[in-house]
Amino acid sequence: MKSYSEFYNNKKINVWLDITTNCNAACPQCHRTNPKTLKKWKWLPLIQWSLEEFKIAFPIKTLAHIDKLNFCGSLGDTIMCKDIFEICEYIIKESECYIIINTNGSIRTEFWWQHLGYIIGYDRGHMIFDIDGSTQEMHEFYRQKTNLDKIIKNMKAYSLYGHAGTFTVVFKHNENHLKEIHKMVDDIIGEHYHVFVPTDRVHHLNKFEFYKDGESQFLEHSKKYGLSPQRTHLEIQDL
Repeated sequence: MKSYSEFYNNKKINVWLDITTNCNAACPQCHRTNPKTLKKWKWLPLIQWSLEEFKIAFPIKTLAHIDKLNFCGSLGDTIMCKDIFEICEYIIKESECYIIINTNGSIRTEFWWQHLGYIIGYDRGHMIFDIDGSTQEMHEFYRQKTNLDKIIKNMKAYSLYGHAGTFTVVFKHNENHLKEIHKMVDDIIGEHYHVFVPTDRVHHLNKFEFYKDGESQFLEHSKKYGLSPQRTHLEIQDL
């Protein structure tokens, strides 16, 4: 097994970053969401890194030993960080790091996304947009408070210059529409990487209860697509 020093000296370190707890969405199964209110848990403080804080944590000499920087928030959406554009500019200008960002993509303007795609480019990173349905109703059943039309427009704007892919959480309510979701995106941005991950955050009886407008609703596990230790996700050829 390779040691940390080998990865460090060979510039092969991959870093996973969670730089904000802010999020515009209210996904019922997210760690930050209270499923009874679809609001942020009260115990979670709202924080985000500034460009200066990022530079302190990752000076140029440190970036020189990193291969990939993966911004995938478990308690927030990276694009909600007010300095994320400037952080990406700094990484691109001062290093050779590859940038990966996971986002619900339902915030900021199309111009902002197009500009970010231009800064990162096709060879220096890729953006993964969360799309959980082929219609607004299907998409927002899990991805609450996000707008599918806005996501598609932002993804299209980013892909003018940048490399875009998609991520879908699979439930019972969308399990029969996965090829449809993939084709919808394919028709918009062309051939792309699309990963499907059946939810593993269900409670007993394969149901997860949440409340919207005071009414009980359920997210149900996909019985059609199960995972195993040998297969942690699905790709279009698996469907």
